[in-house]
Amino acid sequence: MSTSGAPFLEVAAGGVNKATGLEKLCGRLGIDRSEVIAFGDNNNDVEMLGWVGHGVAMGNALPEVAGLADEVTLSNDEDGVALVVERLAAAGWAR
Repeated sequence: MSTSGAPFLEVAAGGVNKATGLEKLCGRLGIDRSEVIAFGDNNNDVEMLGWVGHGVAMGNALPEVAGLADEVTLSNDEDGVALVVERLAAAGWAR
């Protein structure tokens, strides 16, 4: 179980997290983890950012989450996800 902050509560079975979900989905779709990018900002994203080929922390991420990511973008309010997606699309990064 992990919390996202009031008033939210996330509950999952032991050993289940965002990384295990991505691993299962990617396995079914034949996608290698090196081809996966993920964005996160909180403790519930730690395993996911470590599993993917390219982990991006949001500018508003907890310091320990930002420290694990491959890069840090701007905050949610500053369209950080869009900036990374646009940059990668312009560079031809696609499956």
